[in-house]
Formats: sequence, structure tokens, C-alpha cells
Amino acid sequence: MANKYLVAIDLLEDSRIQRMIEDIHFLARKPENYFHFITVMPNLRSLEAYGLNCDSSSVIEKKQQALVLLTEKLEQCVKQQFNLPKEQYQCHAVIGTPNYNILELTDEIDADTIIIGSSSRNKRNILLGSTADYIVNNTSRSVMVIRK
Repeated sequence: MANKYLVAIDLLEDSRIQRMIEDIHFLARKPENYFHFITVMPNLRSLEAYGLNCDSSSVIEKKQQALVLLTEKLEQCVKQQFNLPKEQYQCHAVIGTPNYNILELTDEIDADTIIIGSSSRNKRNILLGSTADYIVNNTSRSVMVIRK
């Protein structure tokens, strides 16, 4: 069974996070399982949507400040929602394209399984949300899509 999981978290979708809690807790019962949580903010224009305030005028400084704040927000979310021991997980925040950055980190950490929520809500939508669909179709690794 997999030991290293990459868990994609959309900090703007609390309902998706809630649907993941039970499955993550089940997997976390084995202390040898390790979780890498990732959140991807599309661009710096999204700062307000994420409730982040960066006061720097330089784009480079603003990006660095945003990544620090985004990582802190993800760590707070993981601590509150998943309540895992700190030695069982690590948080990663990225600014860019979710599809690409999730797969890039998956390769970088050599994750066994990707865990991602799906946003599809009705029959008219494709079976998976666009990010989940892209991940499933562009990786050779196992993917667990949570859609409750």
C-alpha cells in the first residue's frame, strides 16, 4: 500500500476539504503514511479571494510574501481540519497552474498516490472537475478522487 500521499487542497472550497477528512484520517492511522498537502493559488490577483494581504509594491517581494502567507494558511487548515501529528505531514504552497504544479510536486516528492477532490455537482458536468480530470489523465500514479 502507498506510503507517500500528495493531497491537493483548494483553500477556497471548504466543502471539498470536509469531504476529505474521513479518508485522510483512515489513511493516517498507519504512522508510516506521510502526507504532502499542496495548495495552488492561480495568480497574485487572487490574494483577496484567499484573504491574504501583501503590502509590498515589488512583484517579486509580493510573490514571496504571498507564498509565506499561503503556506501559513494551509498549515492552519491542515492543523484544524485534519489534526495530524506534525511529523506525518508537510505543507506546500505554489502560485501558478494547479494541474501543472500538482503533477510537478508529485514527481518531485515521488508520491505514490495523489488525493484530490472533485467539484462536479450534476450529470451535465463531466464526471470529474477539470483539475481532477487532468490529473487522472496525465499521471501514471494512483489517484484517489473524493466526490462524496
